[in-house]
Amino acid sequence: MDFVRVIKNSNDLEKIIDLPQSLKNRKVEVIILPYADKEDLEQPKKRNLRGALSKYKNETLQARESDA
Repeated sequence: MDFVRVIKNSNDLEKIIDLPQSLKNRKVEVIILPYADKEDLEQPKKRNLRGALSKYKNETLQARESDA
């Protein structure tokens, strides 16, 4: 992830960012990170595993499962 980190005089930032009085006329550290929206994040699709093991079923044992 790319980012930017700089030390600036807070007076240079007054026109861009609303700063509290305690930060005015001081050197401040500015860190810029990319913003990730919920839409930007790729979420893996849920997979349906129903029937994925059907090739292993043994119908002769299915009757005995109810007694287990």
